[in-house]
Amino acid sequence: MAGVKGKSGGARQGAGRKKNPENEGAEFAGSTDGMTPVEVLEFFMHHAEVPVALRLKAAGLAAPFRHKKLGEGGKPSAGDADKPATSAKYGTRTRPGENTQH
Repeated sequence: MAGVKGKSGGARQGAGRKKNPENEGAEFAGSTDGMTPVEVLEFFMHHAEVPVALRLKAAGLAAPFRHKKLGEGGKPSAGDADKPATSAKYGTRTRPGENTQH
């Protein structure tokens, strides 16, 4: 619609950030003074008066701080050299019937 006024670019009605977004959990902010961010998330998670949607959101945000992912151990350090190597995903394999210990 090139050439038609109001249809080819510029600001659109209703576009952009809304003026006053609802502040979820603001009524509980006074009771969280002196807490760390993780403690605040856990407070929201366990508080019965907090809406369920906000409790679930807080639980999801707090989980990475309390529970490690599987396999998240980092690289082995030099001190781990004396430990026997475990079979890795792409490690060498022995044939059935071969004995590696002589």
